[in-house]
Amino acid sequence: MSSKVINSALFVAPALVFAFPGSYWLVSVIFSVIGITTILRPQTDAIANRQSLHRIPMLWGFVVFIILHVALTAYHQEPAKDFGNVLPFVLSPLILIAIIRNEPDPHYFWYGCATGALLSFIIALAQVYLLDAGRAYGFSNAITFGDTAIVLGTSALVGLFYGYAGFQHSYQRAYLLVGGGSGLIGSLLSGSKGGWLSLVMVIVLLASAATRSFSLLRRLSIAFGLCIALVVFIAWMPKLPVLDRIVSAYHGAKIWIQTGEITEGSASIRLEAFKAGLLAGAHSPIVGLGRQGQLSVIQQAVSEGQINPIMIEKKVVDGEVSYSVFSIDNDLINLFARQGLLGIIGALAVHVGIFISFWRYRDQKHNVINALSTLGLLLVLLYFEFGLSISVFGVSIFRVIYATWAVLLLGLLMVERDRLADVIRK
Repeated sequence: MSSKVINSALFVAPALVFAFPGSYWLVSVIFSVIGITTILRPQTDAIANRQSLHRIPMLWGFVVFIILHVALTAYHQEPAKDFGNVLPFVLSPLILIAIIRNEPDPHYFWYGCATGALLSFIIALAQVYLLDAGRAYGFSNAITFGDTAIVLGTSALVGLFYGYAGFQHSYQRAYLLVGGGSGLIGSLLSGSKGGWLSLVMVIVLLASAATRSFSLLRRLSIAFGLCIALVVFIAWMPKLPVLDRIVSAYHGAKIWIQTGEITEGSASIRLEAFKAGLLAGAHSPIVGLGRQGQLSVIQQAVSEGQINPIMIEKKVVDGEVSYSVFSIDNDLINLFARQGLLGIIGALAVHVGIFISFWRYRDQKHNVINALSTLGLLLVLLYFEFGLSISVFGVSIFRVIYATWAVLLLGLLMVERDRLADVIRK
């Protein structure tokens, strides 16, 4: 396959994440197709590629998740669509093969992320300031939009600060900087609190990377100064919903702890959802209760006054009434309620597998490998943090980007490692 085709695909996949509804699937679809065509085109190093796949902790983590999720979904007789949750993980070997065998230039990925982050910023500006929406929401909702914008912006900035030497022209560096900053601002315009801890974490990390030659005290001072600048920016930028939502969440959480009353739609309702999820999971801690079992237990708890009735959602479709549980916006608690400790083990296998796969390259001095390994580690931290206030494994855009970007980054890293090894041998 020509380098233009594979490099264009590497750029387009992250650049068009917010281009149209469902466009986040592009990265999986494009590289899976490339992977299939690559397999059908035999190469002399095919055996070596298969052997290398067997030594990747990430793929073993994906296997554990796939087996447990499919088994528990079948055990609880869940809807057929729930089996589709494993699709991004099933396709991951094809994506890895597409990258390893076609050897794209990773710089196109960074440019694509910057472009995707800029697009998120434009969408956020239009929705908040032109359409007068309270929060930017993209094509889905404010939480998934805001958190994904952080991932795009962070990716562009990691490419800039950790792979700085690879961008020789000032306009390239400026584009990554503007794109990265745009993604972070776009997330702020979404008002999604789940990503704000990640925002601070990313700013501190990148400030440390940019000032690595400075003394420790000076690095800490710069990181602290940037956080203060962020607070000032938030306080003065019009229509930015951050401060109001922080204050509202604080008072809501305080009242819930004192009285158990739900007073707003963020902190207090989430705390009640966490309580409902833990109560449901305790009835079957090993394999969980499944969707219907969880609903039955929480309905019983509502009738007994243990849980607020708001936790049961009622819908009327074509005259038929159906009930469901209010979203339990926490990855581990949601899995505990529906799939028990086995479901939690499956999710942790994904996190741990990805983390170990990139951790082994953390000490590499090569700028591209350093950038790719750092972003791989950050993906785990970002999505684990997102999972504190939303179900990452229960939301399609999070599952797809987390799984496919992780394997794509690892493939790029392996290609760069082999290139470096060839240079050293010569």
